[in-house]
Amino acid sequence: MDKKMEKHGGIKEFYKGKHIFITGGTGFVGKAIIEKILRSCPESGNIYMLLRSKKGKSLNERLQQLLSNPLFDLLKTKNPNILKKIIPIAGNVLETGLGLSKEDRQLLIEKVNIVIHSAASVRFDDFLKTAIFLNLRSTRDLALLALEMKNINVFLHISTAYCNVHGKVIVEEKLYPAEADWREAVYVAENCNENIMNVLSLKCMDKFPNSYTYTKHLAEHCINDLLASKVATVIVRPTIVTPSIYEPFGGWVDNFNGVVGMLTGGAMGLVGLTLGKEDMLADCVPVDEAVKVMLSGCFVTGLTGPKDTVDVLQASAYGLKRWKIKQIIKIGKRAVWEVPFEKQIWHTRGGLTSSTLYYYINVVLFNLIPAIFLDLFIRIAGHKPIIFKIQRKIYIATTALMYFMSNQWDFLNEKAMGNFSKVPENEAEEFCVKIYERSEEEIYDYYKNAIDGTRWILLGESKQVKPNALRNKKRFFYLDRATNALFYFSIFWFIFFKIEILSVVFHAIRNYWNSLE
Repeated sequence: MDKKMEKHGGIKEFYKGKHIFITGGTGFVGKAIIEKILRSCPESGNIYMLLRSKKGKSLNERLQQLLSNPLFDLLKTKNPNILKKIIPIAGNVLETGLGLSKEDRQLLIEKVNIVIHSAASVRFDDFLKTAIFLNLRSTRDLALLALEMKNINVFLHISTAYCNVHGKVIVEEKLYPAEADWREAVYVAENCNENIMNVLSLKCMDKFPNSYTYTKHLAEHCINDLLASKVATVIVRPTIVTPSIYEPFGGWVDNFNGVVGMLTGGAMGLVGLTLGKEDMLADCVPVDEAVKVMLSGCFVTGLTGPKDTVDVLQASAYGLKRWKIKQIIKIGKRAVWEVPFEKQIWHTRGGLTSSTLYYYINVVLFNLIPAIFLDLFIRIAGHKPIIFKIQRKIYIATTALMYFMSNQWDFLNEKAMGNFSKVPENEAEEFCVKIYERSEEEIYDYYKNAIDGTRWILLGESKQVKPNALRNKKRFFYLDRATNALFYFSIFWFIFFKIEILSVVFHAIRNYWNSLE
């Protein structure tokens, strides 16, 4: 442990008695942060979670829905009463001032010591106006609230590693120059209609692949402009956040984003080819390891105090063995034979191509056309057709990922890894990432657990794999082979018999031969 921090105690001591306000607590990373704090820092204060009523459910109903997630099963078994520390606060990041009531705002001002801003829209295809409200204006309003808090120790802002990649190969742990004025962006979004915003987005986002990375880039500067030198602040930029590797159990996941969606879609037979580069190295960070970077970052920055420029950390796999996308796909295809899906609709597919033409031909022939026929059969059977709708969503999602699947960056993480040296040795197991190169079998087990977690957590299948799932997988395997054989035989028959190409070739050769005489 760093001697300068030894007198302050460790991470558990730092969080002891401190009240936390978190936005985005129902999201993937937000859930993991809450669970980790309650499990590893049980003496922490209350966790005030910004929550909005949704689909007619009250705040308490939504909280109970959150706690029903398997992520919290270990806490329910070992220390169920600690879950009472989670206190829902009515609000909405889409609204000005976070939609807080005067009473709740004053409560936070009086009580909160640590702010964690995890709320964000991770939809890459959001309209610019919506993305600015969700990712930028909410950041401004939360920073302004933090400035009023009487006992604030540290502010954690969760960004993304991909908000500063334009024109770079190496991305450092620092604040890069702003590409626009965040104040103007908020003003324009508040005063212009959707149509004008859509026109402006073409000019505003010329260096960014989507509205998500653009608004997250501006949000970093909003944080720095408002909080630097006033509140101890740390920005953490995770790369691709994937299912947990160790805590609270391997394979916990709560969404189909990124690599998980690609593997799940391929495993179920929904996704064929994806446009990207097979040899590209994937920078993936398990969610439990990303959370350790965040909590240790809060600890170090909170003890260091305010700075003229906010701290920036990157939760990335830089310096570790990274795996190529094609290797991950290969591992996924192998793993699904051990954890097959009951809801599989075709044989496992999946792959990458760098050819745009080949990709779109595959989408039409092997995704859209089969989806239309399957929906036709579903409609005849008296059910609501859904396959084409699912394929459309998959197409939109994979299109949004193309930029990230076709480019590669090195996200330096020296500061993030360096923070672990400041954690006491007796807390290293709980709060530090194990820095070593994982073997191929460890990587295989990780992705197998991730696919299995997707199967029983997200798709609602039984936790234990049922025998009929493997039987169905084998049937789809043989059916796929038979269908492919029939497809290629039909092409062969059409070319060589329907258009009599052999006869044409024979006559051409004979005419050429006769011309030589």
